[in-house]
Amino acid sequence: MFYPRASARSATLLLSLSLAAWPVLASDNPGAHQHGHADLQMAIDNERVDLLLLSPAYNLIGFEHKPRTDEQQQRVNDAEQWASETAIINTVAGNCTLVSSAMHVGWGEAKDDGHKHDHGHSHSHSHNHDHDHDHDSGHADIEITQTLNCPNLSESAQFETGLMARFPELQHLNVQWVGPLGQGATRLSPGNIQFRLTR
Repeated sequence: MFYPRASARSATLLLSLSLAAWPVLASDNPGAHQHGHADLQMAIDNERVDLLLLSPAYNLIGFEHKPRTDEQQQRVNDAEQWASETAIINTVAGNCTLVSSAMHVGWGEAKDDGHKHDHGHSHSHSHNHDHDHDHDSGHADIEITQTLNCPNLSESAQFETGLMARFPELQHLNVQWVGPLGQGATRLSPGNIQFRLTR
């Protein structure tokens, strides 16, 4: 992940969060891709908060293949516009300002399904192959990165998210954070959208 104006300290915090959260993520999430679940990582450096949201595409756009219709493309555009205008988290008082945002959808283009696709052979194709050729039917994930400016953050800062209200397919949000005062984690749900930076 690259932030043009990111300080070395913020990059170190984000890396620390990724490494520190790995055992938690691995034990809490036996499959890396679960519909209804997403992960949010926060790196806090004074007033700067860097966010990384990882979610199955289904949670945010309702499908996991490249858009096939204008309606599906509009869903992708709407999610991207929301992410570019709305902070994933904010203080309860609404003090955070969205500085930058980017969204990437991984349609599974880098995945290898393990068999060759050279079908220039001469035998008839009237028989049934034991494998599926619909390569758009795999899993897709969305990654949203945001940088926020949150003045006057303290150890008792209370945050909330509107993510699950906006995207009702999302039912569980695992949040991990790291900052000068330590690190912590919590799980949010539609009925529990607030958390404090406590250990």
